[in-house]
Amino acid sequence: MKAVLLFGRGGWAWALPAAVLVTTSVACTASGSGGGSASSCAYQVEYEDNTYSGAEAKGFTLDGKLGAATFPACDDTPGDGDDGQAAATSTTAYAIKGVDPGIAIALKDSSDDVIFVNLDSGTTLPEIKKLIQGS
Repeated sequence: MKAVLLFGRGGWAWALPAAVLVTTSVACTASGSGGGSASSCAYQVEYEDNTYSGAEAKGFTLDGKLGAATFPACDDTPGDGDDGQAAATSTTAYAIKGVDPGIAIALKDSSDDVIFVNLDSGTTLPEIKKLIQGS
């Protein structure tokens, strides 16, 4: 009796190890010019001891000026020859109609379809969108 290969000669039996090898090779070589990993700074802002992350939401209305917010310092290109992180920059935070500022805020400088969600609020973007629509 002859043995039967489940995936045929050189077919699927070799595809998985080859895919793993290629993925591993690419992951190991993806680095910046200075040898460090190249990355982008997160789209975040700090307001009243909270960190907010940018998220897409349409159809909200600004509901009054809250105060100063800060984009934290960032060095998204390590090893590029500069002296380190870009300086933190200030902006103005605004309330969103129907949404507690402890959950989400808006920035007048940002796009009309971006809100900033408090990372510690535990409120999901769909829940926030319902608050915006209910206002």
